[in-house]
Order: sequence, then C-alpha cells, then structure tokens
Amino acid sequence: MTIRSALKLLLGLALGLPLLQTLLFWVAGLLGAMGDAAAAAFLGRMNVGVGVVWLAALVGLVVLLAMKAVSEPVDSQDELDEPPM
Repeated sequence: MTIRSALKLLLGLALGLPLLQTLLFWVAGLLGAMGDAAAAAFLGRMNVGVGVVWLAALVGLVVLLAMKAVSEPVDSQDELDEPPM
C-alpha cells in the first residue's frame, strides 16, 4: 500500500466514522426509548469501538501526512525566497 492510498483510506475513515457514530447514537437512543435496553447497550458499546477506531485513524492520518511532508524534496528556490530570521 502506498502512502497516497493509505492517506485516502485514513481520510475517508476520519470523515466517515463520525457519521457512523452519530447514526449509532441515534439508533441506540431510539431502541432505548422503545424498551430494548439490550440492543441499545450493544449499540452504545459499538459506538465506543467506532470512536476508538476514529481516534486511531486520526493519529495515523497525522503521522502519514508528516511522513509525506518530510519525504518530499525541498526546492532550493523556495529556501531562497524565504525572508531571513
């Protein structure tokens, strides 16, 4: 798997998993209100698991973006255009 395809996957997870969490939270609340406490508790635990995967995806996305930024060659013209500090 290349860095580019891994970035696409992690970006999709980082954007899609909060939507899944919202859906799970809503359905768990609906099932809890209908009296199905076991299913609501199961969906609540699934929601926590999705949250953990989402945090791992965010960390992986940041690490891969840093790796991509470090691995890109620096253009010498860009260094000349920067003002001295």
